[in-house]
Amino acid sequence: MKKCEQAIARELNGEYIEAVKLYEAQLRDASNIPIDVYINLAFLYWEFAAEEIEFNDPNDIPGKWSTIGGKRYPEIIKLGLKEYPRSVELHFWRKYFPHRLFFDDFSQRECEQLVEKYGDKESLVPYFFLYLFDNEKYKKKRDGLCKDCRKLATAKNLYILGFC
Repeated sequence: MKKCEQAIARELNGEYIEAVKLYEAQLRDASNIPIDVYINLAFLYWEFAAEEIEFNDPNDIPGKWSTIGGKRYPEIIKLGLKEYPRSVELHFWRKYFPHRLFFDDFSQRECEQLVEKYGDKESLVPYFFLYLFDNEKYKKKRDGLCKDCRKLATAKNLYILGFC
């Protein structure tokens, strides 16, 4: 089993620290790293930094991981964008994470511009956010995203399902 598959298996088991260690090992040891390694790892780090009561406490994530996560999630996004510069999902999370963590501005229009620039063939992830602004216009795409998220219970997908 590849490290990415092992990491996802750990994540599905709720073993988030072990998943992070396996994702990090893949970044150190591999080339041609799948985009999901960057996305899932950055997401977990952001969860550690942003969702102490909602994520860390129920999953027994030690407090030090909040600090580590706050430092690492932007670094992982940057590394991912270096490898996948046209990824709408990585660009979305680059804006969304600080929006939620630090209340940085991230408007409906900015999100729509990301989708216009990079497309949505790779990922429907921005639509859970866009749906919050216009639930009629974005319902079909958001519903498709929710259907996709139900297939694999990663931390990212579980988070998105909270908006479905």
